[in-house]
Amino acid sequence: MARRSTKSPNPIKKWWRSKHEFHFQAYTWMTILSLGIALFSFIQLFFLDYAQEASDRMITLTWIGLIGGSIALFFVAPEFFYFYDKKQTLSEILELDSRAEVMRRSKDAERAADLLGKSFQSRLKGLYERLGIKVPKRYSKLSVPSDDAPMGSSEEE
Repeated sequence: MARRSTKSPNPIKKWWRSKHEFHFQAYTWMTILSLGIALFSFIQLFFLDYAQEASDRMITLTWIGLIGGSIALFFVAPEFFYFYDKKQTLSEILELDSRAEVMRRSKDAERAADLLGKSFQSRLKGLYERLGIKVPKRYSKLSVPSDDAPMGSSEEE
């Protein structure tokens, strides 16, 4: 019998998958940029007298900005909100002081930390060490950040 061969991902997909730690930041900036372009274009077209004063070329560019920004926002915003939800879940777990509650929610915390990157993984490791919970092997090489570092920042960057 012939096996079904799976097509290997193209180089761009391989590169993007290898940079999983930066997905949240990338989706955040793409969402902000798309929203800014769409909102600026919308205001220019509908609330200012821009359409009467500008040349046809500028009006065309403004329409392209409105439509392009809206389409980009349509695709990028759901991914951003998915990552943001994971970040919020991890933030809630990191604020817990109950060992039992952290152990109960450890799978969610580990999934979120793995998705968000090394700085979040090291914060989770710090919580595990502080509460006396066994640290998973994949986190053993990470350094624990100091308590005064803001969430999401890392000494390694």
